[in-house]
Amino acid sequence: MGKLRKKGESGTKKNYINRDKAIKKLQLSIKDFRRLCIIKGIYPVEPAKKSKITKSSKKKTYYLSTDIRYLSNEPLIWKFWEFKSYMKRIGKCKGRGDYDLLNKVSKTKPSLKFDQVLKERYPRFTDALRDIDDALCMCFLYANLTKNEQLPGQVIKYSRRLISEFMHYVIETRSLRKVFVSIKGIYFQVQIMGQEITFITPHKFSFIQQQDIDYSVMRTFTEFYITLLGFVNYKLLTSANFHYPPKVNVPEIVNKHVNYSSGSSREDKKEEHINCLNLPLIKSVNADVIREEENLDYFEDENEYHEYVKFTRLFEGFKFFLNCEVPRDVLVFTIRCFGGQVSWDPYLSFGSTYEEDDETITHQIVDRDNIDKKFLNRHYIQPQWVFDCVNNKRLLPIEDYFIGVELPPHLSPFVEEKEGDYVPAEKEALKVTGSLKIKNDDDNANEESDNIEEDSSDDDDDELPVADSDESEDDNELNNNELDMNDLNDESDNESIEQQRVVESDKSKMKVQSGKVHKVNLKSKKAEQDLEERKLSEMMIPRKNKRLYHKIKRFNQHKQKEVENLKSKRNQLNKNKISNKKVRT
Repeated sequence: MGKLRKKGESGTKKNYINRDKAIKKLQLSIKDFRRLCIIKGIYPVEPAKKSKITKSSKKKTYYLSTDIRYLSNEPLIWKFWEFKSYMKRIGKCKGRGDYDLLNKVSKTKPSLKFDQVLKERYPRFTDALRDIDDALCMCFLYANLTKNEQLPGQVIKYSRRLISEFMHYVIETRSLRKVFVSIKGIYFQVQIMGQEITFITPHKFSFIQQQDIDYSVMRTFTEFYITLLGFVNYKLLTSANFHYPPKVNVPEIVNKHVNYSSGSSREDKKEEHINCLNLPLIKSVNADVIREEENLDYFEDENEYHEYVKFTRLFEGFKFFLNCEVPRDVLVFTIRCFGGQVSWDPYLSFGSTYEEDDETITHQIVDRDNIDKKFLNRHYIQPQWVFDCVNNKRLLPIEDYFIGVELPPHLSPFVEEKEGDYVPAEKEALKVTGSLKIKNDDDNANEESDNIEEDSSDDDDDELPVADSDESEDDNELNNNELDMNDLNDESDNESIEQQRVVESDKSKMKVQSGKVHKVNLKSKKAEQDLEERKLSEMMIPRKNKRLYHKIKRFNQHKQKEVENLKSKRNQLNKNKISNKKVRT
């Protein structure tokens, strides 16, 4: 027999612990407990059977007992206790007015280091890459914020430096795959060492501080993510034969129009050179950049490899010039990831490599209708052309993105349509014509009518003429009867006239009619057979699986209704466009 278990030693109640008991066990404040859980990656859980744990109606936060037991041996708890005693000494010095002692005590402030925590949470480098998306999103957010009481300037400065280093690595290795501009921000997807990393960057707007946001929690996450992103950047850049911290090659033309702020140090100047994203990095050794994605082992065949190389060199040979009204950082990052050169007005921002009057410029990106000075040897396009070319992995027609032209819809590259989903007309037009612009509505209407006629002709071909067997048998019987009556008339010469009249009247009633063609629609017949087979198969489903089957069936019906709703909206939009054109004309 097994060992008898005592009451309270195991079970649902023993597996969970509420937050108050956990704080009391670890001897921490609620603020320090929250910070410790964020750093160690421990989150609250919802018990499966809450009624067995407590009978109280109050809402409580529960954690796994094993997680709290794991936290009790964490060395960071000692740092929290040291910081608590440090704050007590600071308060005593301020209360006594002993500022000499205050200066001495302030130099003994304990600092938190997350090196050991990173090794525990991410034992392999690929594990860190899988979890780097949240770190990038938070660092991009902090990089666009301004310094205030709740947002320390040191964290903002580190965030800007780290995201610039990461973007330089993506540019040099050409790891960018997708770009999508939305209302929330700009989504990027990069592929590094076989891992797809998706992150979002906010738009360049003035920051409005919200009162209902807990900035202390955000700061705890960001402090941990800064350490994580620093280790990742070091590993990536050194493995690609670059210096860390990165060094850039500054040409003379960049220093020509530089106006540094008064009192700027040498490190600040280096940071400005790196943040512009327009200067190439210096390699640590004389070797080419290691691109693991270009290894033939990553591709199924040679054609796929050549398509990948062509995609990474999408903008090679092009020189872009950016006007002041376009989003500069996003366009510089996207264009340079695919081999293009880019510059802007040197008096607008730091990092310009050539001016607007350069005759070798091939494309100028603008976002307004009126331009004072135009050059005949370049194309003036809107910013969306760059993003659509990247998402479609080809150079789209430039005339669809000229100044003042109505732009095609900016489709999301993260949406993959499956069978039965709604596919926009622009995506179908891209497969046929290579352009996101669809044809005129009159042409579409003509094509639809032609398609309807073709379908009707196909239906006629499917309808095969089959003679009615019943009618053919009746015709044979009538012919046989007629022959028998003729024989009887030849043999019976002595019949009376009345009998002959009766026979003649019977003959007049009997006629030979041509057989009618009975058309069978094979499509409808096949649909009926499929419906019958589906009903039979539904009857054979076990009772325990019928609920799941009906749930899937309802989901597909709901999905089909959504597709029909989107199609009706698109048709209504096309009708409104036609009516607006008629009103204008």
